[in-house]
Amino acid sequence: MPKLKIFLVLALFCNLWAIPFNIESVKDGQGDEIRKGQLIKVHFKGYLILDSLQMEEMRKRAMEDSLAALEMSTPEVTVDSAQADTSKTASSKSAADTAKSTAATKDSKVAVPAPTNSATVAKNIAATADSIARYKDKWLYASSYDGEPLEFTLGMGQVIEGWEKGILGMKVGEVRYLTVPAIMAYGDRSLENIPPNSDLYFEVELVHADPPMEPDKFPQSVDALKWREISKGLKAYDEKQGTGKPTVPGATLKTHYTGWLLSGRKFGSSKDLGKPLEVVLGNGKLIKGWEQGLDGMREGGVRWLRVAPAMGYGATAYSMIPSNSTLIFRVELVESEVDSAVIEKMDFFPDTTTLTLENGSEGLRYAIVKPGEGEPARPGSTVRVHYTGWLTNGHKFDSSRDRDQEFSFPLGGGRVIRGWELGVAGMLPGEKRILIVPPGLGYGARAAGPIPGGSTLIFAVEYLGE
Repeated sequence: MPKLKIFLVLALFCNLWAIPFNIESVKDGQGDEIRKGQLIKVHFKGYLILDSLQMEEMRKRAMEDSLAALEMSTPEVTVDSAQADTSKTASSKSAADTAKSTAATKDSKVAVPAPTNSATVAKNIAATADSIARYKDKWLYASSYDGEPLEFTLGMGQVIEGWEKGILGMKVGEVRYLTVPAIMAYGDRSLENIPPNSDLYFEVELVHADPPMEPDKFPQSVDALKWREISKGLKAYDEKQGTGKPTVPGATLKTHYTGWLLSGRKFGSSKDLGKPLEVVLGNGKLIKGWEQGLDGMREGGVRWLRVAPAMGYGATAYSMIPSNSTLIFRVELVESEVDSAVIEKMDFFPDTTTLTLENGSEGLRYAIVKPGEGEPARPGSTVRVHYTGWLTNGHKFDSSRDRDQEFSFPLGGGRVIRGWELGVAGMLPGEKRILIVPPGLGYGARAAGPIPGGSTLIFAVEYLGE
């Protein structure tokens, strides 16, 4: 039955009535009871609780849709028009023989329905009737048993209140029935198959639970840690030296972390979510304190970071982080994996002191870091590039690679900054350059979004051709 039709039927007949929240355990499990903060996997079936009028309407519509669906999917057998009448009456000739003989002729055809599969019709009707007989006031609207179990962290608001309370304390292998009033489900909101103010019924089976994670503790004295300075505004202390692979720019890291303000107030932790945070080092999406502080760390290691505002979020305030906050992190490196395909698509902030820079026109400087071949980019052509732009302090302000969408523009058409017009002209397909663009060839004295006025800009530009 189409999902939209289910919703419209239920919305039409929806009545409100109060049902009590109820938990019934019908199968025991094994092991420890699950608690808040654990990452778990469950299989479930979800039912709408309906009154008799709603149920009768749903039953009627389901039967109609089962028959209609079967009729629409019934194959047709094409036969020669001259033989259509005889093929209807020739009981000795099978449908397969008819279809085979028809495929050999190229005369005009007529469609003759294949014999109706009454057994299939009966099977579908019986399945619907069985569901109604067993759940006289409930209608199945969702089931995870058709695919993977649902994974979430208990106690983090990722599921409805009826589940948060109804699943707490289960053991792996246990099955519970939950009767959930609308106020503990979705209230007056509507979802794909659930009308507003719907009371729900669930069969929930706990199939897996990760071990509970012990929370990180803020040190009694932050200053007592043996900090070492990594760079200005960033200090680190290694609680445990790792022995696995070291991190490198472009590596995908799985980390468990907890972050506090200098006062000791926690503002975030992967352990509260029950699973490690996955990040890519060097793609410019992490605060500088992490980009520099995790570089070279080894798997299995635990590192504390003391991050000054300039290496963190600066003057920007977030919900639990005031502006200009010094941050304390405890980071455990679970895994560090390098994917060459990922690195190939990334741009990293260049160390301009190691580049052989050439002087271009009008004060532009550039370095060719990857050669290309083919026809050079010429003014008047529409060129395609991938690019990443940074301020001189390493702050990335834009990247086509992050969007996974190349950028095209008419070279010489005045659509981009002057530094690009000069820097891209003459590039060969596949070539990659680092451009050092002075303010006069960029945005001058005016600010442009995250770019302050008077900024020198650094770009990595790869020319993809016309």
